[in-house]
Amino acid sequence: MTYRFTHDPESGAGYIRLREGEYAETIPLTPGLGVGVDIDAEGLVLGIEFLSFEEYAELVGRAGGVLELPERIEDPVNFRPEKVPHS
Repeated sequence: MTYRFTHDPESGAGYIRLREGEYAETIPLTPGLGVGVDIDAEGLVLGIEFLSFEEYAELVGRAGGVLELPERIEDPVNFRPEKVPHS
């Protein structure tokens, strides 16, 4: 699988496309941070968007240094990223 990373130097926003698909909604990952997961109508994760690299880094830091997202998000309303134990 090929991932596509894009960055807008003017705004500082970035996007990591994990798969192609038709966008349905963005799920905010953490209140107060401009980081969200785009999903399709079936809940498949299409990509991760962030308003700045600093906010992305803070989100990963809050998750214990490693952030894992499932391939599909079954319940977008109650979804929260999980902390991943260090190996």
